[in-house]
Amino acid sequence: MEVSAYDDYEEYGGEADDVEYLDYYDDELYELPEEGDAWEEEDETVTQFSTAELYEFCVVPTFSDSVQHLGSLLLWSFIFTLTTRIVHLPAWLVHLISAACGCMVAWQLFGPKMLFMVYLILAGTLALFCSDKLLHSRRGPWTCGFCVAFLILCELWWADPVEWHSIRGAQMIILMKIVSVGYDLDATSLSSHPSLLEMAGYIMNPGTIIFGPWTSFDSYRKVLQPLSINLMLIANIVSKLVASAIYLLFSTCFVSWLVPDNVSRWVMAYRKALSFRSSHYFVSYFSEASALLAGLEVEAVAKPTFIEIPRSLVEVVIYWNMPMHHWLKTYIFKTARNRFGIFGALLFTYIMSSLFHGLNFQLAAVLLSLGFYTYVEYSLRLKLASVFDACILARRCNDNCGHGQKGKARFTVLANIGFGFLTIFHLAYLGIMFDSPQKQEAGYSMKHTLSMWSSLHYASHWIIFLFYIMSSVI
Repeated sequence: MEVSAYDDYEEYGGEADDVEYLDYYDDELYELPEEGDAWEEEDETVTQFSTAELYEFCVVPTFSDSVQHLGSLLLWSFIFTLTTRIVHLPAWLVHLISAACGCMVAWQLFGPKMLFMVYLILAGTLALFCSDKLLHSRRGPWTCGFCVAFLILCELWWADPVEWHSIRGAQMIILMKIVSVGYDLDATSLSSHPSLLEMAGYIMNPGTIIFGPWTSFDSYRKVLQPLSINLMLIANIVSKLVASAIYLLFSTCFVSWLVPDNVSRWVMAYRKALSFRSSHYFVSYFSEASALLAGLEVEAVAKPTFIEIPRSLVEVVIYWNMPMHHWLKTYIFKTARNRFGIFGALLFTYIMSSLFHGLNFQLAAVLLSLGFYTYVEYSLRLKLASVFDACILARRCNDNCGHGQKGKARFTVLANIGFGFLTIFHLAYLGIMFDSPQKQEAGYSMKHTLSMWSSLHYASHWIIFLFYIMSSVI
């Protein structure tokens, strides 16, 4: 069985790769039907639909709306591939077409709001070129700090909150691309600084400009090579689009229809969280399809099975957004580890991830909670695995591990199932923060966030605090 996207799992004694973190972002182009404050104002429209009404009033409008709004993204990705990968063109023309197609996608989806994306590209590229001339070995951290500061200034004094919130996902993808070039130059992964046209083509590539996923500059450079179109590639793109459509319909129409309103608060919390997670899977699969259609080589973005049937929060964090996890681990966590230590680097990584999402209390609260959750869970399970000599680590053990009680031992199975149910419990608790897209248009307030957790008596935080005490005394 596949253990992880990365095979660098080591003992929790000093390696950065042991600590996992999560990008909990989701794009705002598709929003779920509004649900009321707390638990008293639930929207009962969907649950009252018959099967025929659900199809007529939810499935058909949702699907047609998605085709109308996102068809241009797929179209321009295909146009880019058709014009650059089938016939041989000069490199400069390939980058120019990539940037032009990306601009068309951004304009059709965001309109004048795409100017904020242009401003970030100009500011970030300028910072990268200046750091290349002045700092050399610190290009990555300098560019990252400058881009984050620029985004915060825009959010606080320049942009309208609703407009800014609608493009923050795309802004984060741009930031990740620019910063990764700086770090790759520092690590000499790139032999030379990309030209302005190369940077424009990389950042604005139509397959990744809206939803991502993040791809490295070296990976983007492969668009200069001829593309071998085959049935496997076509089937892969179609399968990603079908999966994306299924998760979109499930999130928007079927979750609220299948789980009635007259249930307990925790079941309702699970329903809200499941709807949010399904919308994230829609974005993940659609981003894979658009990137493949643009001729980019991408791996899986999310793995829903590992999230919905989890072993631990640590694995949920990995498989939630694998390119983002890799980016944070490679460029942020490893840089901070030598200066702050493991726990300090973990906290720093979550703080930076929160800033990438903007000044949003709700997202910061969820991300920082996850940072503490995963650290405590990892530490506790590491100690319990040693005490009981069992394969109950937060990550799956290798076949040749030294534990006496292997994965199929009764105690091991029961313990891992128990931790899995606790993970589902935590996901329901954290996921209710994303219950109302109408409020999310300008960002959730502190009052809303705390009121939702208060309605569940802060149960998840109390359990983690108890685990922290247990981990400290063992």
